[in-house]
Amino acid sequence: MTLEEIEFELEMAGLSREQQVKILSSVKRGGYDAKVLDQKLRLMGFPPAFSIYDDDEEDTNNKTE
Repeated sequence: MTLEEIEFELEMAGLSREQQVKILSSVKRGGYDAKVLDQKLRLMGFPPAFSIYDDDEEDTNNKTE
């Protein structure tokens, strides 16, 4: 998932620009991990938004094996 896609999802979830910047900075440092991002969203009081993409990637990987 690109930074632009992550930013869009964060905006759709209702995060303020400041909150978006914090999470995007975290992704730049540590990479994209749907479970970690959803955990951060939960801690900030927002519903998870990224696990659905993680499940899609696992399904795709299983089909190609």
